[in-house]
Amino acid sequence: MIRLGLLETDELYPDLIADYHSYGHMFEQFFRSLNTEQDWEFRYYRVTQGELPVSLDECDVFLITGSKTGVYDDVGWLSPLSAWVQQAYAAHKPLIGICFGHQLLAHTLGGTAARSERGWGIGVRLSKVIQQPEWCSLSAEQFRLIYSHRDQVEHLPASATRLACCDFCPNAAFYINNQVLAFQGHPEFTAEYTRRLLPRRQQCIGEARYQSGMATLVEPTDASLIGQWMLDFITYSQK
Repeated sequence: MIRLGLLETDELYPDLIADYHSYGHMFEQFFRSLNTEQDWEFRYYRVTQGELPVSLDECDVFLITGSKTGVYDDVGWLSPLSAWVQQAYAAHKPLIGICFGHQLLAHTLGGTAARSERGWGIGVRLSKVIQQPEWCSLSAEQFRLIYSHRDQVEHLPASATRLACCDFCPNAAFYINNQVLAFQGHPEFTAEYTRRLLPRRQQCIGEARYQSGMATLVEPTDASLIGQWMLDFITYSQK
């Protein structure tokens, strides 16, 4: 049994809740869809409502979801979350970060994340694997994921190893030993969800980039590969 704590750092737009429920629910569905016999227990924490784990022993691993919030924003729940991350890391608790979670882990553990001059990165993007962790059961030289972000990790923590990069997103993924694993892309996103999410950001993204990014959503992704790497990380971190 793996107890996975899902730290939800955003709420879905109202028109998406009926079909997708929450970011935590999307991750639960994603993990359950993987071809594995792993027995799961999922626990949800609505971080935006002030919910954080009372004890680090409540779960074996914690995952921080994506969010519209930036690591630099002045919102009431962000500082307590950052303090909790530092506490969890100091206690050697395994942590996974996706998109905002990826940025927050880097920013909190000694790196920096910020609004990128490159603008929005959306759609299916290819990243090159730089240094694959020893605990990965499947080898790959590259992977494709769905992206939706305009903040990026500008500098990794000194203790981090860059896992993957691309021209648009130099720090597309990183890890810290067997304790932290983080991806800028979204393995839990489907093309359908992304097509429903991004039109509301069309003007902000810019027409040309919006159209080119949306056109990539017909391409396959390697979400199942990243899911397996996450499972490998979770399994290895429990040894």
